[in-house]
Amino acid sequence: MIKKGLTLAIAALLMVSNSFAQKGKTVTFTGNVKFRDTENKYPIYLGKYEGEGFNRAFKAIDSTSVDKNNNFSFKVPADKPDFYQVRVYYFDRIDFWADKDNIHVNVRGIDTAKMKIKNPPYIYMENTSAANDLINDVNLASYLHYQSQIAAGQEMYKASLAKEPKWIEYSKDGYDRVGKDLNFRIKYLINKYKDQPSVLYALNYLSPKRDQELIMSTLDYLIKKFPNLSQAKARKKEILDGIAQAEKIANGKKAPDFAYPDVNGKKWGPKDFRGKYLIIDFWASWCGPCRQEIPHLKEVYKKYKDKGLEILAVSVDAKQDAWKKAMAEERMTWPQINAQESKPVMAQYLFSGIPYLVVVDKEGNIIEKNVRGESLDKALEKIFGK
Repeated sequence: MIKKGLTLAIAALLMVSNSFAQKGKTVTFTGNVKFRDTENKYPIYLGKYEGEGFNRAFKAIDSTSVDKNNNFSFKVPADKPDFYQVRVYYFDRIDFWADKDNIHVNVRGIDTAKMKIKNPPYIYMENTSAANDLINDVNLASYLHYQSQIAAGQEMYKASLAKEPKWIEYSKDGYDRVGKDLNFRIKYLINKYKDQPSVLYALNYLSPKRDQELIMSTLDYLIKKFPNLSQAKARKKEILDGIAQAEKIANGKKAPDFAYPDVNGKKWGPKDFRGKYLIIDFWASWCGPCRQEIPHLKEVYKKYKDKGLEILAVSVDAKQDAWKKAMAEERMTWPQINAQESKPVMAQYLFSGIPYLVVVDKEGNIIEKNVRGESLDKALEKIFGK
């Protein structure tokens, strides 16, 4: 009995010892920067995204700088495996799954090009196991997709210059083709790495509406395989909440109301336009496509104003000065309001990119969402005729 009791005591002690061994567990993330920040303007951050949906934001938990050999390192908490991100001078961002991999990256650092363009590089993480191999593969697919988008845009431009009808018609589908290609690659990677908790990273590249079945079946599989994977449970809840909200703003449903001030402090919202057809234009001063759509909106407004159409421009600019400057430049003649705190209205209408236009009927019901250019024209022709 004494021997048996001693054995049990030792076993219990080992269990306690092992549990304490996990507490304080870390992995190492190291990097080498090709072009260092010689002016010491920018730190290198370690952080993670916190919050859900439109309230999700990056939060730094540590920072550092490079040594004399342009190297840097972080000790990353790994008691509870999770996604983290390293930001190098705001130019390079590396997402990774902190569990057991000691990761190394080589990054460019400061952009030394005379003409700086938005074309994020592909950064390969070394020393990775399957969990971070997935992120490497997804990032490569995303990088190639971005390059294909650039090529598709260039082809459309060259086709328009050549004025070759068949080439113009073919090039119009360029963005759709490269989009379908990315979707196929991401689905392949999800099936390949479905046993990895980090497959959550790949799910972010799918559409909750179009790919709902695969997303939900993958989440259910993860929750069953990893009962303590709180990230999978939170993601499932977020998607279900999004589906419920999408039903609330389906075509034919009431447009969610909001109220934001114009330059004089007067608040406007959809309810102020009852009895009129309304275009709600979510835009910002820094958004090129938004500014490019404005001349078309002026044509639309001129054509249909006397037939009962109004426009409400909702800027999501965080800086009022930039908003006011853009308004002065664009000279729009319809009501202009500024949603400096834009996350609530973006969550209501379920959009993350702009321009985002919503067409509302006289009773305040949604007719169409996410329309512009030709699709906006078609929506209005259904209402007013040609």
